[in-house]
Amino acid sequence: MVRVAAQSIPVFYPLNMTATYSLKKYKEPWKNAYQSAHLEWYRINRPIVYASGNVPLCSFPDVRKANGLTRFVINIIEWSGYYANRISSAGRVINAGGVKKYIPGQTKRGTADIHAIIKGEHYSIEIKVGKDSMSEYQHEEEKRIKAAGGNYMVVSDADMFITAINFIK
Repeated sequence: MVRVAAQSIPVFYPLNMTATYSLKKYKEPWKNAYQSAHLEWYRINRPIVYASGNVPLCSFPDVRKANGLTRFVINIIEWSGYYANRISSAGRVINAGGVKKYIPGQTKRGTADIHAIIKGEHYSIEIKVGKDSMSEYQHEEEKRIKAAGGNYMVVSDADMFITAINFIK
């Protein structure tokens, strides 16, 4: 086996590249915040793309549904420079020799949908959309998180989360 030493290949780009972005103004405040956070993330983390004017348009998740609101919350947290992780507590079905078998999840019952670290503090974030409400297990986990010094947040719509995250930041 032949080993080749890693080479550093310089990348040259004009230092005077600048781009201006005109953000569309939406009626819904959460869309404006989402689009601004997306653009700011590119400015900080992909400066060449940002400077070249090639930042892709962001697509908006359907925040009327739990999966869309979860994606929205995680993106806003991560685009703001913090940590967020979606927690999946569902089990799974496997096919064992032609027989379908349910394997329960290993996550504690009632665990919040998102675990985040914002400004060095833990946040458990539960997503509840429409008529969905917290279970007894979720209320117990909320008490345990708060007793341990963590923060617990129930998010039911995008605008409410934007207000909360702006207060935290």
